[in-house]
Amino acid sequence: MDWIEIAVAADDEAVEAVAEVLRTHGYGVAIDEPFLQPRLDEAPVRDPSRRAIVKTYIPDDAAASQVQRTIDESLWHLAQLRAVEPLPPRTIAEEDWANAWKSFFPVLHIGQRTVIVPAWRRHRRRDGELIVRLDPGLAFGTGMHPTTRLCLSAVEALVQVDDRVLDVGTGSGVLAIAAARLGARSTIGLDIDPVAVSTARKNIAMNSLSRTIDVREGSIGTLDRNGADLTADWIGVPARHGGTPRFGPDELGAFDVILANVTARVNAALAPAFVPLLAPRGRLVASGIIEDAAHLVDEAFDGVGLKIVDRQQEGDWLAITAVLRDG
Repeated sequence: MDWIEIAVAADDEAVEAVAEVLRTHGYGVAIDEPFLQPRLDEAPVRDPSRRAIVKTYIPDDAAASQVQRTIDESLWHLAQLRAVEPLPPRTIAEEDWANAWKSFFPVLHIGQRTVIVPAWRRHRRRDGELIVRLDPGLAFGTGMHPTTRLCLSAVEALVQVDDRVLDVGTGSGVLAIAAARLGARSTIGLDIDPVAVSTARKNIAMNSLSRTIDVREGSIGTLDRNGADLTADWIGVPARHGGTPRFGPDELGAFDVILANVTARVNAALAPAFVPLLAPRGRLVASGIIEDAAHLVDEAFDGVGLKIVDRQQEGDWLAITAVLRDG
């Protein structure tokens, strides 16, 4: 199948909003940060002179023109408030896309021990390194974006042997794999995008962790006594799905660590759903949060009894760690 790449140049304060628009209508979202080209064994360095490029992909089929018009309309409205510049779309064959960007994805050393190794590169493991082999495909999560790096550092600091871990918005599965490498007894990854679910499962199998990590299509959610979804305002649900399965504590149980590398608005919308899934001494890591929107998460977490105990920041991006206030 051929795909149409929709790309948008966005200033830092607009990246989150653009990603939400593209996620709603496309398959997968990739945020290409403007990095200076590093050596293969060096961490990437951000280029402050260029803007981020946010991308999604839609099938080049009979519905493509209407989907493009809908995206263009949403971006036009957003451009009245933010610095947003849609770039010319391009049609690419899936196999061409899968190979064209690989030269820009180096071996990444993140935190104290984690090393992300692209599936097509070689890396000789050193003592103490936790190797995550990855082919992200159309799914978000390569380790190059600050939100993923912040989450991976939190995973190193928080996940302990025998923990149960939940990864909301698992994308490529990179966080779930890192948690398993650190000794998590079991991990559940959730994503609303079937492309991400398929990609995560392939990466998990490549890392020989299919018995430890369970990936499901869907998200977390809570229902009131009348069966109404209390998180129905989650704007990240793709329009093409017409809804998505929601899992609560009855299906999932309680978790020692919950990871949610999504967006500020999604983290805020899911706040009531996080609470019943956290074990009494559990920790929630909410990332994908642009600094200007952090107040949304602060207010939502406070309103449901989540206490913020740590903030880590890289550039304009935040990762927030929270616990149950009465836990």
